[in-house]
Amino acid sequence: MSFDGDGVVVPAGADAPSAARGGRRQPWRRGADLASGTCSPRCGPPRTTSPAPRTPRHRPAAFAAGLDTLAMGVAVLGSLALGIPATVAGSMEAVELAVIVLTPLAAFEGTAMLGPAAVQLVRSSGSAVRIMELLDRAGAAGEPAAVPAGPGPAARAATTSVRTPPGTVRAEGRRPTAEGRCPAADGPRLTARDLAVGWPGGPVVAQGIDLDLAPGRAVAVVGPSGIGKTTLLLTLAGLLPPRAGTVELDGAPVWGTDRGRVSSDVVLTAEDAHIFGTTVLENLRVARGDVTETEGADLVRRAGLDDWLAALPDGLGTMLGPDAATVSGGERRRLLLARALASRARLLLLDEPGEHLDPATADRLLGDLLRVGAGDAARGVVLVTHRLSPLAAAEEVMVLGGAGDGPATVLARGTHERLRAEVAAYRWALEQEEHRA
Repeated sequence: MSFDGDGVVVPAGADAPSAARGGRRQPWRRGADLASGTCSPRCGPPRTTSPAPRTPRHRPAAFAAGLDTLAMGVAVLGSLALGIPATVAGSMEAVELAVIVLTPLAAFEGTAMLGPAAVQLVRSSGSAVRIMELLDRAGAAGEPAAVPAGPGPAARAATTSVRTPPGTVRAEGRRPTAEGRCPAADGPRLTARDLAVGWPGGPVVAQGIDLDLAPGRAVAVVGPSGIGKTTLLLTLAGLLPPRAGTVELDGAPVWGTDRGRVSSDVVLTAEDAHIFGTTVLENLRVARGDVTETEGADLVRRAGLDDWLAALPDGLGTMLGPDAATVSGGERRRLLLARALASRARLLLLDEPGEHLDPATADRLLGDLLRVGAGDAARGVVLVTHRLSPLAAAEEVMVLGGAGDGPATVLARGTHERLRAEVAAYRWALEQEEHRA
């Protein structure tokens, strides 16, 4: 089987895509899209978010931002209007004119931040009000309702038969990975059935998704940019409501369940997660407050930041700028990954941890993450990536793709080796990736 340019499954034996046919580039782009993370016009319309319309509430902020500059310009022009005639008349020296013109510039430096500070004060006040409302609501709710311990044996047996979208390749059963491990029998279990995802008020971006995650199981999700992979992770983490279908943690719906209960079992590393303006170690302690320096160094090493840590002037005690302003994009991603690994949660949802890294480093890091389920402290991993080369360590690879103008669906799923052998588009994309390396 393979995919045509619109992401439609076509029978096996169809011609494999070529870069050029008949002297021009073909519209077939699905294989290239899987490898590069881009999408051709025939892959479906780009999923973009229209900018929010400007409303009257934006006007005070715009006025505050321009008022200081406007006042400084008026003061300089006034100084020139008064000083030039006096200089021409000989009652003022030219150097004195320069001092008079520069004086407003120097004076306004002291007030330049007052406008932005006022805007930030209003924003912070609004945030504080919302936080207090949440705290009051949580206090009024009292003790959270008891969460079911999970489905019984009969229910668990019933969930072993998972609906698979027609025309897809699926690995039967719970196969061991290349390392021979199988998902752990105990620990939390995250399940999605016929799941449709999308932002509230927006279109459904992906649908018909079935997924099982438990400690010891590693699942990779691949597909073009904008296809809905990050939205899927947010929904699995309970940060967005399902648009259709179900997402359950040990039999309880993730959306609406007590957040403390969910976050103790599931941790999401999003690409826009915040880095605080404090030390490296304290940033790791956001996930677990008792992380020691020895543990912190090991976490940073596992995230591939050995050389970076060795170059820091104070090691784990080095201060970082606000929101990682003093580190590169790749270092920021890996620091967020180290924080996720510090968590006690046994189910990890990782969004593009290899982004901003060279291919060799990214492949090594992704392979290590997919093998994180091995050992006594087994963990389950759902990893979103554009890289295909390191996915042999995954128990299952899920390929998302668009079909015309509709939502994305699961085009193929199975082990890395099986997809490479049976799915022409996957094999072609993998070969292109290996050729570029």
